Amino acid sequence: QVMNNVISVGGIGNFSKIDLTKVLAGKKASVNAGVGGTQEYVHGNCSPKDFETLMQLTYLTFTAPRKDEEAFASFKSRLKAQLESAEANPLSSIGDTLSKVMYNNHPRIINLKPDMVDKIDYDRVIELYKERFANAGDFNFYFVGNIDLEKDKLLIEQYLGALPATGAAKESIRDNHVDIQKGNILKEYAKEQQTPMATIIMLYSGQCKYNLRNNILMDFLTQTLDIIYTEEVREKEGGTYGVSAGGELTKAPKEQLILQIAYQTDPAKKDHLNGIIDQQLQKVAAEGPTAEHLQKIKEYMLKKYKDNQKENGYWLGNLDEYFSTGIDNTKDYEATINAVTAKDIQQFAADILKQGNKITVVLTVPETK
Repeated sequence: QVMNNVISVGGIGNFSKIDLTKVLAGKKASVNAGVGGTQEYVHGNCSPKDFETLMQLTYLTFTAPRKDEEAFASFKSRLKAQLESAEANPLSSIGDTLSKVMYNNHPRIINLKPDMVDKIDYDRVIELYKERFANAGDFNFYFVGNIDLEKDKLLIEQYLGALPATGAAKESIRDNHVDIQKGNILKEYAKEQQTPMATIIMLYSGQCKYNLRNNILMDFLTQTLDIIYTEEVREKEGGTYGVSAGGELTKAPKEQLILQIAYQTDPAKKDHLNGIIDQQLQKVAAEGPTAEHLQKIKEYMLKKYKDNQKENGYWLGNLDEYFSTGIDNTKDYEATINAVTAKDIQQFAADILKQGNKITVVLTVPETK
């Protein structure tokens, strides 16, 4: 859980983090590395003239993580203070509670606590990091932007070509069975709060084929819900500043989806508003969005798509998606959006509800006697 932050505090090669900032003064180049649930990664960016610096930083990030006991002690002190501050805030408990309920206290889902900080083993973190970055032959590198192909290709050969490669077979993603609990689960608890408030998170999950169309349908569904909840809950009921709907599909280690709805309100209104939120989702699953809402969302998504195409980050994400999953988010994107009907969104929502997996976590205040 702390590996990425611990590694970054030490700097790289012969340079502490502070020294590195001084050395890079006047240059625009940065690189960060980390280990996620299913992959290890290196991200970086630079101005066109600083491409060689980007390559040097990448090389050192792979080969020379630096240990700095003083910086590590400072990191632990800051982390402990952050965690103690979070514990004092009742709202911080809802994320902890949601992950515990979602994953049924799975040992891989740890909510970091202040008393765990001193148990972090710096040597072990560096050992694990080196192990994950020992074989650069297992990496795909993507470059997007203002690139001088002839000149920069030579720099890529010089620095990335010199990275260690063990010749080991490509690794595959392992399923550690960190599975979301199935069924209808409610967890409600109370904590004293300075401003009495109820915070509600509803999370739907289930199986879903990972493809371009389903990713687009999830976007349509969450935007439909955002519009409806703004009208029905915020404006008509005046019950909250806003209801947030978000969703995502995952490809690995298994194909599944998550739809999350979250909001805050007066504790006295929570049950009434929960009923409206549920009723409106059921209505979308029965009827789909209105023609007006559908058209509004299509126009927004097509405009956003055109704007995104001007951004390097969009193309980087698409390259990674295509070579990781085989899905081309560019080729058929506009056609897929234009083909979406209200019936498609209705069916997508109905398929989620039909699977019957809903976790509701409610943080409220103690009842006054």
